Amino acid sequence: MKHTLRYTSLIAALNLTVMIPITYAQNVSVQQFWQRQQQQPHIIIDVRTPNEFSQGHLDSAINVPYQDIATIVTIYKDKGQPILLYCKSGRRAEVAAATLHQLGYTAVYNGRNYQDLNAAQPHP
Repeated sequence: MKHTLRYTSLIAALNLTVMIPITYAQNVSVQQFWQRQQQQPHIIIDVRTPNEFSQGHLDSAINVPYQDIATIVTIYKDKGQPILLYCKSGRRAEVAAATLHQLGYTAVYNGRNYQDLNAAQPHP
């Protein structure tokens, strides 16, 4: 009986882990993305491929493909500096955010979709 209860508890815990998505970045709307950028300068990182980036990107964005995101620790040492991420759908930005979280960055925001962000981008 003890073993059965122990295994049942373990299986229940594993099921909860699978069912509850873990997110390391705060997902923000298009409006929130641009409000945050205007209120306080943020680093905007496009985590798409260099080819995608060359076909169009947000004005002040830098390109760091999601699989290379850890390289920013040499450039942006302040781990409290707000970082805005985006890609085509938000998935690669979420992967990059997880890496940044593991590296100790605390203010990471996922703007998700490049097309929507670009359409709403404020121009001076």
